[in-house]
Amino acid sequence: MKLPPGPTGALKDKIFSDALSQWPSPHILTPEEKEEIRKDASRYLAIAHQIENEQREIHTQPLLAEIKARLTFARQSYMLRNFRLFRINDLPTEIICDILRLAIWDSMRRPVNARLWITWTCTRWRQISLSDSTLWNAIWFQGAGPKVDRAWAWFERVRHSPLDIRIDGPQDSDDESAVVDLSKESVVAVDMRQMFLRVLTRLRNLRMLIVVVDDWQSALVVLDLLKTHRPSGVPLLQRFELHRGGLKNEDRQTLRWPGIVAQPFLGGAVAPRLEYLSLNGVPIDWSGSVLKNLTTFDIRRLPSNQSPDTARFREILCNCPRLQKLSMDGAGPLFETPSGKQPPIDLPHLRTLVVADFSLNYAMFLFSQFRAPNVNDLTLMNLCGASYVPLFLQITASFPKVRLLSAYSIQFEVSPLGSAAMIGWLDSMPLLAYLRVANVRNEFFGLFLRAPGSDEKPVAPTLATVDIQAIEPRVIVQWAKDRREAGAPLQRIYISEELGGHLDDEHIKVLTSICVLAKLPRGATTPEEEALSVFP
Repeated sequence: MKLPPGPTGALKDKIFSDALSQWPSPHILTPEEKEEIRKDASRYLAIAHQIENEQREIHTQPLLAEIKARLTFARQSYMLRNFRLFRINDLPTEIICDILRLAIWDSMRRPVNARLWITWTCTRWRQISLSDSTLWNAIWFQGAGPKVDRAWAWFERVRHSPLDIRIDGPQDSDDESAVVDLSKESVVAVDMRQMFLRVLTRLRNLRMLIVVVDDWQSALVVLDLLKTHRPSGVPLLQRFELHRGGLKNEDRQTLRWPGIVAQPFLGGAVAPRLEYLSLNGVPIDWSGSVLKNLTTFDIRRLPSNQSPDTARFREILCNCPRLQKLSMDGAGPLFETPSGKQPPIDLPHLRTLVVADFSLNYAMFLFSQFRAPNVNDLTLMNLCGASYVPLFLQITASFPKVRLLSAYSIQFEVSPLGSAAMIGWLDSMPLLAYLRVANVRNEFFGLFLRAPGSDEKPVAPTLATVDIQAIEPRVIVQWAKDRREAGAPLQRIYISEELGGHLDDEHIKVLTSICVLAKLPRGATTPEEEALSVFP
């Protein structure tokens, strides 16, 4: 080859820096400027092609270092100049629009910044993005000042497209009086009223509305304003969530609620497309609310005087034949003694079931109200204060298709009869592949092991992945070894960061010799969980 060697290091950086310094300030290039840049770039591209052609002729020999440097320099020089042409802008506007949508919504961790960066790139991209209302219809009202101002700017850019809105109200105090004077609105509630009144000017365009507040007044303002807009309807609303935080250690038996009169959801209006409803610590008038055709029904933290009666609860289930997720966390129908035995409601499409924070008798009553043989993801939480063995006997064989099981704070009688009942319950879920567990006794893990010398197949023979929040290190190590010896070894164990800090080098050595060991940040979703969550 007769090409001179390519510059490297500081010399190459200086050449590129000098080239950049000679460029004029950013502006729309004229046809003459584009042609000049194209010719300059093509010169370096020709050099790169010449080196590549020579290499093909002597492919059995590696390039000399100085020639390889020349090839790298030629390619980088070409890209430096060709980039100025920004040839993506030669594409039709509708193609660029599709590309920008993909770029923004694939940036799930930073969609806010992604949208801003798009508008800062060039004049044409800014014009295209501002004219595409679908880029701005996911709006998050959070905090105050510039963030809220930016959210309102996006609110205006949406125009008449469907709106997906989340509102996080200011944090309130953890201390909440047993008696709340609702006649005295707080500043928080006043702010929420003004904000929500403006949001409701686009009520007919709302597709998703999620509101998270910490004070009573703001939560009631939301329900009250939705009721007053009943005549206009909500034709596009598909998902509604209202979460009231504020109280800690709040349970169904000790709720301290102000004297309020519950209002019908949406004032009794019909939301024809509503599929997802989540009410957390807020009341509605169940008899006056139109609730049907839901695919997700999520209720949490309701005292008995704000709960639907059993007949209304069963009516809601019957009116939602496509229900896929049912979550009842400290909330459910009134605990009533039926005059006659009522058959359970069939929920054939239910795939996710969450039952949490109930007494033994109430939990048994609740499970008697429905039948859901196709549940894939079962969560049982805060079932403690007594031995729940009768409940597990009741639901044995009720969920044969469960693949994901979450067991948090469940209590059972540690005895031969109690253990046998619990093992029978686990045996009735032969497809179990993923176990999430926290705050259980060490004996819980022993349920997954047969008695020594047993000829039966292992308990949960397909169990491969475990997500453990807290446990004595020696217990998890011994359990992993016992599962391997039983012929049903674990493939992966996820541990919390706190538990990871309690494992010593020997524990880690043993566990990693058996399976993959990984730390799982709080709230994260694992690949195995995502794969198993896909309905078969």
